[in-house]
Amino acid sequence: MYWSYPYYGPAGIYGTTSAGISQRETERRFSEEFLQANVGKVVTVYLTFENNPRWPAKSVTGTLRNVGRDYFVIRDRQTGKDNMFLNINVDYFVFETQPATLLGEER
Repeated sequence: MYWSYPYYGPAGIYGTTSAGISQRETERRFSEEFLQANVGKVVTVYLTFENNPRWPAKSVTGTLRNVGRDYFVIRDRQTGKDNMFLNINVDYFVFETQPATLLGEER
């Protein structure tokens, strides 16, 4: 999902907007802003860790506490500990107690 910058992929695969921002960059910004709009909500996140015999897949339920460019922090309900995960390992999120706040909606 993320590469070391600057990353110059094959020309012509990803479209660019009129401002010169790639489609992939726009999608990354959208997902980051979407999660940022939902900080404080209870979520279950499902993750996959390739080539990891101990945790090939994991799910964590807790409060979304912080969101960064390529990571997010969840306070685990069971342990009370904050866990930081990388976005590259995420399969999907489920919003448990409230609907997700969509971009453009009032918080």
